[in-house]
Amino acid sequence: MISFLRGILLGVEENRVILDVHGIGYEIYVPAGLLQRLPSPGQELEVYTHLYVREDCLQLFGFASPADRTLFRMLLKAQGIGPRVALTILDTFNGDEFAEIIARGNSSDLLRIPGVGKKSAQRLLLELKDKLPAQLQAKTKAGSAETPLFDEVSEALLALGYSRHETAEILKKIKQRKTGTSVSANDILREALKELGKGKKE
Repeated sequence: MISFLRGILLGVEENRVILDVHGIGYEIYVPAGLLQRLPSPGQELEVYTHLYVREDCLQLFGFASPADRTLFRMLLKAQGIGPRVALTILDTFNGDEFAEIIARGNSSDLLRIPGVGKKSAQRLLLELKDKLPAQLQAKTKAGSAETPLFDEVSEALLALGYSRHETAEILKKIKQRKTGTSVSANDILREALKELGKGKKE
């Protein structure tokens, strides 16, 4: 099993990179998020890899961290989730966000993933509920006390006519700033409205 590869980035072809490791060129499929953070061709790149085996082909997938690879492997265990959809999920949510969605059982958030419909979202929730990696479960439990407050504010913003996308984005930023502090739903709502209003002026 190939755990990771470190070599010289030769080039990029759509959704994959070509990595020269001691004279051997590896074609590695990577998430779009990693494609956007690649070094320049000719520089060194390290990726944590997973070898996907099918009857008709072998495909190598690469990730920026072991945590991303762990989540990718977990997703592959779900019925109907292949490597391409798993990569799309990794590009839509980071590990902590995805773990929180699964833990909360919020299927509507999963509909943001291209190619995932209502039935697929519900199936994902059922299949992955007890399969989250241990480190993601721990982080989710640590932040669970804040979740009801942000859910309440999210519903209020949606009722005011803001889209689900802009609501999710602004609350994500506020949650990152407020982690570990004592806040109320009214405090969060006031800050969200201020940020949303600022964005419209710009």
